[in-house]
Amino acid sequence: MDTKQTHKAHRVRKSGASAKKPQKKNAEKNNPKAFTMQSSQRADRMSRRKAELDEKKYHVPMADRTPKVPPPLVVAVVGPPRSGKTTLVKSLIRRYTKHTLSEIRGPVTVVTGKHQRLTFMESANDISAMTDLAKVADLVILTIDASFGFEMETFEFLNLLQTHGMPKVMGVLTHLDEFKDNKRLKMVKKNFKHRFWSEVYEGAKLFYLSGVENGRYLDREVLNLSRFVSVMKLRPLAWRSTHPYMLADRIQDLTDPEVLETNPKANRTVALYGYLRGMHMRGGDRVHIPGAGDYRIDQAEQLPDPCPIPDKERKRLDERHKLVYAPMSEINGVMYDKDAVYIDVKKSRHEEKAEAGEGERMLGELQKVGTISDRLAGEQFNLFSGAKPLTADSIDSADEEDILRRVDALDTNDSDNSDDDTDDNQNVERLAPIHTASKRINLMELVYGKTLEDKDDSAEIMNVNDNAKSLVVDTDLDEHKLRKCFITNPGDSEDEQGGDDDEDDAGDFEDLEAGSDGEQQSDNEASGTADESEEDGDEEENEFGLPADKMKKLENKFERLYGSDDEDEEKKDFYQQQKDVLQKYVDDTRLAMDELSSIDYRWAGEYVRVVIEDMPTEFMQGFNPYLPVVVGGISNEEGLSLITLRIKRHRWYPKILKTGDPIVVSVGWRRFQTIPTYFMNDRIKNRMLKYTPEHMHCSAAVYAPFIQPGTGFCAYHLTRQHRFGIAATGTVLENSQAIDVVKKIKLTGYPEKILKHTAYIKRMFNSSLEVAKFEGASLKTVSGIRGQVKKAFGNNGVFRATFEDRIKASDIVFLRAFHTIPIKKFYNPITSLLSVTYMRTVAEIRRSKDMKVPNKKDSHYKPIERVVKRFNPLRIPKSVQAELPFKSKTKHVKTDNGASRAVVMDKHDKRVADLLGQINLLHKDKTKKQREKTQRQKAEYVKKRRAEEDEADARRKRKRKSFFRLEGRNQKGGSARD
Repeated sequence: MDTKQTHKAHRVRKSGASAKKPQKKNAEKNNPKAFTMQSSQRADRMSRRKAELDEKKYHVPMADRTPKVPPPLVVAVVGPPRSGKTTLVKSLIRRYTKHTLSEIRGPVTVVTGKHQRLTFMESANDISAMTDLAKVADLVILTIDASFGFEMETFEFLNLLQTHGMPKVMGVLTHLDEFKDNKRLKMVKKNFKHRFWSEVYEGAKLFYLSGVENGRYLDREVLNLSRFVSVMKLRPLAWRSTHPYMLADRIQDLTDPEVLETNPKANRTVALYGYLRGMHMRGGDRVHIPGAGDYRIDQAEQLPDPCPIPDKERKRLDERHKLVYAPMSEINGVMYDKDAVYIDVKKSRHEEKAEAGEGERMLGELQKVGTISDRLAGEQFNLFSGAKPLTADSIDSADEEDILRRVDALDTNDSDNSDDDTDDNQNVERLAPIHTASKRINLMELVYGKTLEDKDDSAEIMNVNDNAKSLVVDTDLDEHKLRKCFITNPGDSEDEQGGDDDEDDAGDFEDLEAGSDGEQQSDNEASGTADESEEDGDEEENEFGLPADKMKKLENKFERLYGSDDEDEEKKDFYQQQKDVLQKYVDDTRLAMDELSSIDYRWAGEYVRVVIEDMPTEFMQGFNPYLPVVVGGISNEEGLSLITLRIKRHRWYPKILKTGDPIVVSVGWRRFQTIPTYFMNDRIKNRMLKYTPEHMHCSAAVYAPFIQPGTGFCAYHLTRQHRFGIAATGTVLENSQAIDVVKKIKLTGYPEKILKHTAYIKRMFNSSLEVAKFEGASLKTVSGIRGQVKKAFGNNGVFRATFEDRIKASDIVFLRAFHTIPIKKFYNPITSLLSVTYMRTVAEIRRSKDMKVPNKKDSHYKPIERVVKRFNPLRIPKSVQAELPFKSKTKHVKTDNGASRAVVMDKHDKRVADLLGQINLLHKDKTKKQREKTQRQKAEYVKKRRAEEDEADARRKRKRKSFFRLEGRNQKGGSARD
């Protein structure tokens, strides 16, 4: 029986190399006219929508000065008390490092990825700590208690962030397990999300943590939160990019104990440790520690990174690279040394073994005992501060490898010349380690700089590597193959660098000498030998006589300045051009900085040790690890001057601000107390204001250190009194040595003697000296006649004035003038880390001493009693009156003087009047009874209503009492909410 044969249909490849091949030119194509827009209106809407989306992506371009090995990102966890901050930090650290911290004290640095580290810092419920942390945080996680709602601390910190740079903000809703109704829980999440968006920005991330297990949040929820934290894109902030700063994660007192025994209150010598961020720093720079004051750095040195990122590219992060560094939290065992920090972290996965017997234990100890050489092989020592630890095995292996390299190089010269490409490639591969190892460290150049040169021709023993160089140059290889022998880029592949053994040799010493960001300075780095590190100093020269790395830098700089020769490059738009210009400036600056010695400068991303002398003893005595210690660089910001601010009272602050009341201002790294003088600029003069205006900006003059114009600031009072703490926000406008603020005054006087256009005015001044000060001032009367002050007349303050017309004796003369108000030069740094001493307002002093506001009699408004003036009747002469028209003539009409005629009624009218009186009397009586009935009904209703309200109040009180009784039991029962 014949069966029909069927074949499988051909499937076109949609992925892979075959799918990526270009199609033939004659292949059938779709008609482009068949797939165009059918509606012109829709095409217009789509084009406008695309243009709007493109415009939303644009932002003001800023220079990205992030170093090659960036410092850890500072993640601030902020929220009100008992909102879950500590639990959240412990859960995140457990997620990243598999370690559980019993107590969070100070910054905690963890390795979160192959190229990322995070430093977690929990914020204390203190306005000063919140202000300092807002200035250094790269990412802020706001914890919100969903069962209670938004609290005042959350909005205060958001306003602090807005004035100090506004980093990335994420919200976390906690205590969601207290909602049992899913419908209500969904509505609460929606309300919180929209309220959070209105304060931060629309689309801000808000996470939900539903419950706590074993003292931590759920692993899946913490994992989702950690993923969003790792992919956050941070925008560089102008203030931090132009100033060096450091968040201290370890503080050590270096004061001599003998000095403290003789004088316990002597100034201390303190060492601060931390990652340097922002710009570079060096010894001798002036820094400001918020809460402690201005100091000078006596010593700044680089230390090995205690929490390094992996030194090699890997697909995933190994368990041994998931490090945690928290010296203040005393995690496991921590040992400190001047040159390094050693952390003994126990393994999380341990195996419980049965207890061995005495014989087995002795046999195991005998097996572990080795020879003296074996025990010395594991010992390490450092030749220089900050260098890699060396071992005996590494030195021996380096010597053997050096000998093998020299033998291979000699064998290469003696080999037969062959045209086979494979042989040439093998020779190049064998020569690559020679060029890699031929770079030696010039110790004289490292210690004394590049100015000293070796002019002694007899010291030929130091030029051993010249023979090796000649061997390479004489090799019969073409230029392209020779170029492969040189290592000019630390990021080249392993094949181009001569294998795995020497892949780190090209950049170790270059980072130390050129001042790079220390990407290879880790304790877990692949150990290199001393000879290998010394052989990286001399660099091969090209046809121009320059080293290869410098020639590469010059080529890159030439391409940036004069463009590339590629004619197919598309024309860049204005936005991309601006970004390229900024990036060019940053690259040029990095090239110039690479030529500076790393011995003098400390670069961003390095772990540094800063030593400060003459630190007050209160700093160490009252040290609190829960408060952040920030070291911020101040360049040319120490001189005091008058600062003009644009300020606006915060809409949530309950009181208006008064001129002369001290207030705390946070701007830059500083927090200080000053006395502002508020004024308004009307284009001609600065008019003083006694109080800040409502819902609008004004200006303020304060006495403070120099600050860059355009820097944001916030003002608050130290005494919070259970209200919103941020009093005002604004921007710095200018720095100047003098600000003219004037106040309007109005002087009044009365005429003493009146002549034609001259009058003598009294009771305006008290002496002739005051008159002389106001000579030439403008005057004006109530009736609007203008005049001018001339000369004093006598010594009692009477002066002569001229007017444009004759004035009357009843006129009041006014003199309007402006008086210059001196700016109070008061500057009091807030030393919250030492001992706080601040100026109190007048209201606080009166409140503390129980004093009443002085009641002055002159301050009260007096009742105005105006005398009614009676004017004589107008008399018109008869001759003039006869010529007037009839309408304007005086009418002489006799008046009746209010006399009325008596009404006499007859008998019928009297009966009608009596009947109407009786009817009105009955109507009034009926209306009175109706009014009394209505009042009685209203009183009964009010009484009934009051009884119902009393019963409802009693019921509410019982419910509230039972609720708080249960809440108190839960709190006493030790329910861990945080």
